[in-house]
Amino acid sequence: MRTKYNEKKKQLKELHFSDKLAFMATGILLVAPYLLAYKAGFILMAVGLGMLTPQVYRAKQYNLVLLNAVSFIGYVLQATGVL
Repeated sequence: MRTKYNEKKKQLKELHFSDKLAFMATGILLVAPYLLAYKAGFILMAVGLGMLTPQVYRAKQYNLVLLNAVSFIGYVLQATGVL
């Protein structure tokens, strides 16, 4: 009985990979707006949104998945000079 409790407690402490990605993406998205005057800012915004999308998808928030996808495409086009 005690072993099942310890296993469950260990599982709760472990983060899912998409949660780890979301933490890193949050850090990137905190810095990126200050660099939007440069090409690197748009690249960081696209990377941050791309890294944030798996967690949103896992949470079944499909409206945010669509918003992230459209924003990702916009930032990539801006970084490549198309827009």
